[in-house]
Amino acid sequence: MYNSLFIKWQEKNNTGIAIIDEQHRGILSLINSLHYLTEKGTYDSALCTSIRDTIMDYSHIHFITEERLLQTAGYPDLEEHKEMHRKLAQETERIGHAAISENDAKPLLDLMKKWWLKHINEKDMLYVPYLLKRGGSSDFV
Repeated sequence: MYNSLFIKWQEKNNTGIAIIDEQHRGILSLINSLHYLTEKGTYDSALCTSIRDTIMDYSHIHFITEERLLQTAGYPDLEEHKEMHRKLAQETERIGHAAISENDAKPLLDLMKKWWLKHINEKDMLYVPYLLKRGGSSDFV
């Protein structure tokens, strides 16, 4: 039985901001689903299209949530963070299209893993102390 996850949720992934943590877990679940189906040999372009579209839609919701929290808190690097989101969405769209047309999910999985390791675990963690200080609790806003 195949039981390996592409990326495992770890305690260090928690931001302490409930909605952000929940959305990050949702993104991670989508990445792991694409990996699982690819490894099981059930990957095809229709499946990749569905997962890519779901990742794009859910990421859009997440980006809006995160950006509104940062705006409300007066986060000084908001515009830079928004630009990272914009570039990531464009890259996901571009690589997702290539993954579908070439029937190869690996480039999309590689991007998603890079996103998880770099953006979520490094860039997002930069705003956590700021939001928690401004919000005073794990349920900011």
